[in-house]
Amino acid sequence: MRAPELQKKVSMLNGLGLVVGAMIGSGLFSSPGPILEAMHGPGTALIVWLVSGLLALSGALCYAELGTMLPMNGGEAVYLGRAFGSLVSFMFEFVSIIVQKPGSLAIVCIVFGEYVSRIIFHAYFFQIPHDSDAAVELADAVIPIYLPKLLAISALLIVSLINGLSIRAGILVQDVLTVVKVLTALVISITGVVVLSRGTYWSSNAFQGDPFKDIDTTTFGQYALALYSGLWAYDGWNNLNYVSGEMKNPHKDLPRVIIFGIPLVIVCYLLANVAYLAALRPEVVMHTNTVAMDFGKKVFGPVGGILFAVCVALSCFGTANASVFTGARIIYVSSKQGHLPTFFGKLSTWTQTPLMAIVLQAVLTSIMILLGSFRGLVNFYSLCAWIFYFLAVLSLLVFRYKEPELKRPYRVWLTTPVLFCIVAMFLCTMPFIEAPFESLAAIGFVVLAIPIWLLQVKYKQKLAGLWAGKVWHGKNT
Repeated sequence: MRAPELQKKVSMLNGLGLVVGAMIGSGLFSSPGPILEAMHGPGTALIVWLVSGLLALSGALCYAELGTMLPMNGGEAVYLGRAFGSLVSFMFEFVSIIVQKPGSLAIVCIVFGEYVSRIIFHAYFFQIPHDSDAAVELADAVIPIYLPKLLAISALLIVSLINGLSIRAGILVQDVLTVVKVLTALVISITGVVVLSRGTYWSSNAFQGDPFKDIDTTTFGQYALALYSGLWAYDGWNNLNYVSGEMKNPHKDLPRVIIFGIPLVIVCYLLANVAYLAALRPEVVMHTNTVAMDFGKKVFGPVGGILFAVCVALSCFGTANASVFTGARIIYVSSKQGHLPTFFGKLSTWTQTPLMAIVLQAVLTSIMILLGSFRGLVNFYSLCAWIFYFLAVLSLLVFRYKEPELKRPYRVWLTTPVLFCIVAMFLCTMPFIEAPFESLAAIGFVVLAIPIWLLQVKYKQKLAGLWAGKVWHGKNT
């Protein structure tokens, strides 16, 4: 009997919810601090947010050509395998399965845990004056160190269970929580517009003084780390390509989702950051792990702080749901190609979902949550991700040269992938200066894929034959 296959159930509206839902999440509510700390001035920080958004948009447009040209599940694994061969494709799959997807999902869940922890301990945070020095301090001395991670793992298990039980349930949760997170981002953004239009900045806000402070002393490494934090906030722009094989009409819907969805996210992010910087002290923005909660408390009072924290927690939950949905597809496709044990590439006969792939992803993500922190994971994850974003977009140029006859329902301007590759090369080299440990660890995981490929793919049959010969010889002696 033929094994069940994933069905085409993803509409344009579902795709828009998946991309916007994956992008608007923990980054908007956790990345402003690292970016402002690296750039020093709010003006420079906003430029980083804009450049990050445009880079995500250009990458997504390149992926739209790849996705409509090769409309099948697997994303980069498909493009890299066809353009550069089995080794590069396997390296992507290995890093994605072991590091990239679990790392991304772990970051989202950690932010979820941070916000929910502050909801639980809200009494402490609202008893102290917001603009006092005490408000700038992190809550490590108040919140038990295990609580955010315990909550993070709990959220991970719940979204994994939802997506393991039903594809429709995962999509429904995504659609509903996308509305919540977009409304949260819009409320923050509209508040920023109101503040700017009235000119009523709060005292000691981040816009006081030179908005481009220390721009001439900022190093290339600091720009790279700031871009990593900004690009992390936009991460998810490539998620639709992982499920293009499940889209009802990928040739038309995939480019439309990108062209409508990502500019909407860019505008929301810029306005939201204006609101943060106009309302809060720069020290608060730089050092808090929960900037949206601090913003809500400052503008709307204690109840507003709790309400914003709840909305952010739901947003992170929605982003985690989207990441589980797409990440499991990489494991599923990798197993179908023989790069992983075959049971990871089977659908549950009861739920029609890649259940074992979801379980593997949950285990790896739990390890990341237990071992990592937000900023360390962002730097570690981002370098791994951008190495393969660069190679995937480079594959588009390879296809243009080697396979010009391929049908391309959507075709991006040639300058777009060229500029993207140049910036991606910068992002893959500069972090070694500012974050050498995380960068070396990331490269180590990429290189580790080579010997595994030799054993699992290149010489798999030969090794199996040698082993079978030894077993046979042993039996006969």
